[in-house]
Amino acid sequence: MKLLLENWRKFVSEEENTHPSEYINFKRGDCSLLANVVADMLELPTYGIFDKAGTIQHVFVYDPDTDEAIDCRGRMPVRDIIQNIRGDDLTYRKITQQEIEDTFGTYSDEEYEYAEEEAESII
Repeated sequence: MKLLLENWRKFVSEEENTHPSEYINFKRGDCSLLANVVADMLELPTYGIFDKAGTIQHVFVYDPDTDEAIDCRGRMPVRDIIQNIRGDDLTYRKITQQEIEDTFGTYSDEEYEYAEEEAESII
């Protein structure tokens, strides 16, 4: 998945003046970017949802003070975070930045700044 996402971002970034809003989709593969931004803004940990094979299917932020998850859908009780996430026998746990990068790759400064703008409407 990482290689696919990185190749797509590279292809899109080669286009002239392509703004991240034209290719970043927080509901389809770029959840890690939004989660990193929200985690940085609120100083909260990132969590991953894993399928039974151990593959990360989704990344979100966990707020232990409210027992809520935060992702592109907004805030919700953490017990509801796996709703509408594909996979069998889903579980979630705290994950490291390295685990996120190993799965989803990294993002440019411009992509991070775009995610910051979008995060404002969620948090």
